[in-house]
Amino acid sequence: MEVFGFPIETLYLYALILGVILTVLFLFVGDLLEGLFNISGDGVINPITLIGYITLFGGLGYVLETVTFMNSGTIIVINAVISLIVIVLVNFFIVIPVKRSEKNISYSVQELKGTIGEVYTTIPIDGFGEIVIPRTHGTMSKPAKSFDGDHLPEGTKILVIDIDDEGVFLVSKHYE
Repeated sequence: MEVFGFPIETLYLYALILGVILTVLFLFVGDLLEGLFNISGDGVINPITLIGYITLFGGLGYVLETVTFMNSGTIIVINAVISLIVIVLVNFFIVIPVKRSEKNISYSVQELKGTIGEVYTTIPIDGFGEIVIPRTHGTMSKPAKSFDGDHLPEGTKILVIDIDDEGVFLVSKHYE
């Protein structure tokens, strides 16, 4: 079968090559393009699924055309359906869960208000020290000063009251 004067196998091969090139480009500049064009990539149709569909459609179509003796029209329909099913399954069971897990480990500093930590480096009166806050994915240390102007020695349990504009945590002694 010929489409636009090209054998269908050639078009499938071009789609496969285009998909591979777009995949490599997306690896290098995907985050930049998502930021410039405000592409969230959270929906069913996103750059990853489109590129995957093009690649799978081209590769599967080429293999089916060269290996089987089916009619080209039948191959196009079977190829389109199988590629769509595979890409939707990959999207829902791999791409979306991975994107959600990436978002779960991030945090806003403002979310740390009200958390309990411990003084790591003594906080003198009207001075700065360091605190550690245990988190699900490890322990973080932050610069801190006393909210009440108290001396807080190393090992004191603290409560994060606020965070100033410079990112210094304002803490108070935590009474259990």
